[in-house]
Amino acid sequence: MTEAEFSAFLKDISDCFISEDFGPWADRVELPFSIVTKTGPHISYTTQDLKAEFDLYILASRTMKLDLVFRTPVSIENCEDGTVIATYRTELLSHGQRMTEPFTSSALMKKTDGHWRMTAILNARGHDSWTGNTAHKEGSLE
Repeated sequence: MTEAEFSAFLKDISDCFISEDFGPWADRVELPFSIVTKTGPHISYTTQDLKAEFDLYILASRTMKLDLVFRTPVSIENCEDGTVIATYRTELLSHGQRMTEPFTSSALMKKTDGHWRMTAILNARGHDSWTGNTAHKEGSLE
């Protein structure tokens, strides 16, 4: 993965939350997809699970009145098995104001059918701190 590919990937996964368009998010994820937050790992096994969790992040985005999700590359580690550990910094903004402190996450990525997709995110922020929705079914994302 090149830095240009990673930057384009980050723009795609950021813009879909502002446009509220699930399609680009689903296209950048490979199931099963796991997210590890401070409360532990959660796995989305189906597109329906992924969509339900995406919708909760959209609710959080609306609650914070986000107009920009800005992710910048930090590092790219090309692994011997062809996967990539891609680390990035996320800022959530509303009218130029940070709505949370920036945070750093790492995604495990692999190329499938010529496209980079995430299989896992480590150190993600769960929507629950913004939506108050902590009731989720086992196996879903937080």
